[in-house]
Amino acid sequence: MTALAPNPAEEDLATFLPADASPSARLFFDQFRKAGLPNRRVESWHYSDLRARLRAVPPLARAPDEAARAVARQKLAAGAFLRVVTVDGFYAPELSDDFSAVAGVEIIRAGEADFAGEAADPLLDLNAALARGGFVLDIAPGARIETVIEIVALAGAETDRSRFGRNLIRLGAGAHAKIVETRDEGFAGFGDSALFIALGEDAQLDYACRCRETASVEVQSLNVTLAARAKLRSVALLAQTPFLRRQYFVSLAGEGAELQLAGAAILGRADHADVTLAVRHDAPACTSRETFKYVLGDHANGVFQGKIVVPPHAQKTDGKMMCRGLLLSDEAALSAKPELEIFADDVACGHGAAVTKLDAQQLFYLETRGVPHIEAEKILIDAFAADVFEMLDSEALRDVLRADLSELLGEEKPA
Repeated sequence: MTALAPNPAEEDLATFLPADASPSARLFFDQFRKAGLPNRRVESWHYSDLRARLRAVPPLARAPDEAARAVARQKLAAGAFLRVVTVDGFYAPELSDDFSAVAGVEIIRAGEADFAGEAADPLLDLNAALARGGFVLDIAPGARIETVIEIVALAGAETDRSRFGRNLIRLGAGAHAKIVETRDEGFAGFGDSALFIALGEDAQLDYACRCRETASVEVQSLNVTLAARAKLRSVALLAQTPFLRRQYFVSLAGEGAELQLAGAAILGRADHADVTLAVRHDAPACTSRETFKYVLGDHANGVFQGKIVVPPHAQKTDGKMMCRGLLLSDEAALSAKPELEIFADDVACGHGAAVTKLDAQQLFYLETRGVPHIEAEKILIDAFAADVFEMLDSEALRDVLRADLSELLGEEKPA
């Protein structure tokens, strides 16, 4: 096999590792250097050749100074939720709300010892080596947090930077919470973030992600672990993604755990969004549902890769995965590859994928009732994409995503 040519970006990234890096950080970086930036020869990265796309990286973002915090502060609009704010990947308590009066919630700066159960992935290794200054959001066992908590990720540096955010959401046994993550970090640079979610026994979390504008090249990794009877309902809305890889590594580690993952990508221009799932049923009698939808216009490119793995001991598994695409132009494309890897014999698993265009008969029906053509298109697109929001139990989170979708269709609908 022909050897890969040297990539300048890998050499740039090597300069980011500080001289006083911990042994753990050096180990993670060595693992990244051994694997290198993924390319199309790596099966799970076949449709998103990061090595070809990322040829250089801008300087490493530093902890925000007062000027960076001021830039981020200007971007913070009034909000109804309790906020945890990060700037350039660093926890910014000065911009965050005071949680001291919220019983059962604690936010602290993250340390290396807080993260466990790392999936085997070169971009997670790179993140573990270089990320600093993240946070841990702890929900105490048995706590029922009624207010929505919003994690707001902002850019503070006014020049191109490479950012490495790394945060942990941890719910104790029996805890309930509702969290929305608002990512508004659009910049011409490189981003490699990791969010860890750990749910204790009988814990329940509704989690929504509003990914409204990303870096020129960005990788977002979610590492999720569910204990016995824990329930995670997670929905992401993706838009304005020049090159985004959003990857999920999920372990249903306790018997009776339930997972619902969903997402909608509304893309135009030459946007590229890759959603890749690795869902492991590591205990018996667990349930998982994955539904992702793509609305693609112009020259946009969507990728869905999903794998459900069921080892021999995970009997009574119930898993279903579906990807659907709506193409609004002849130049848009969707690559879908759902997979099942089953080694148990008492399971109910299925997967599917479908791609279509707007239904001409439905458009004609609306137009004959006085709806203008463009408005008819928006109605059909909204009905197609917004269906995934129903996975969330929280009406407040559903309303946030619906409002974002309406704004996208009203002002930035793909042509």
